[in-house]
Amino acid sequence: MEGYPQLKGMLQKADWLSFIEKFNGYHKEITKSFARSFDGMDVEIADIKFAVTESFIAEETELPRLGERWFKNKEFHDETWKVILKNPCMDSSVFRKGIPISALKSKWGSMLIILQKFIACEGRFGSIYVYHIRLLMNFLEDGTLNLPFFLLNSLRRMATNVQKKIEAIETTLYHHGLVKILVECHLKSVGDTWEDILVRSFFQDAPELPKGSLVKISRRRKTNLTIQNTPETSARKNNEEDPISETLTEIRKQTKQRRKMK
Repeated sequence: MEGYPQLKGMLQKADWLSFIEKFNGYHKEITKSFARSFDGMDVEIADIKFAVTESFIAEETELPRLGERWFKNKEFHDETWKVILKNPCMDSSVFRKGIPISALKSKWGSMLIILQKFIACEGRFGSIYVYHIRLLMNFLEDGTLNLPFFLLNSLRRMATNVQKKIEAIETTLYHHGLVKILVECHLKSVGDTWEDILVRSFFQDAPELPKGSLVKISRRRKTNLTIQNTPETSARKNNEEDPISETLTEIRKQTKQRRKMK
């Protein structure tokens, strides 16, 4: 977008720019947990549970709920989209496996890459398909698309495919960045953080403790108790009697006495 300011202006006009700017990494294990548990309404990851709805997506992504409620299972026969082609009169029906991206005008090819990476999230960067065309039409007159509705149904489809064929989860996962945005928004609303849920879920190691601290690990609970190593605690520890040490001393004394008697 920095190289093509015109694209930034198009996204800003469509009220999609703030959504694109929210993307900030992801964690694959969190996406897996999301996909395994999402039933189309509720999702459960580690010890948190929340609802994912069209209104929730719209609120947290700052996307408008305006335009056509369209998803991939719905056809359209509008020919106005052909203005994005270098040759609008070309017969696109001859392309059975998608229209080559080289057939698009320069700015539309660049916009397509943004949509493929952040919204469709399914790769296939060399070709343009029907759902790509519908996404691009959002930037044409009278082509507004309800993106929260589209994203919700895309998350539902991903979860359904994962749950049907869990052994192929690595190849059916996408929307990593969107999942992080939604999870972080819920965590913020309950006073939790992304880093804390990664640690609690054992997806990430706990941060290192400062020097001078001793860690006592409880066997009953998988929690760490930090004991500050102060002069008082050190003196108290040195003055405490060690029962094992006393037993060893007593045994040595008895052994010496037996040797003297012999």
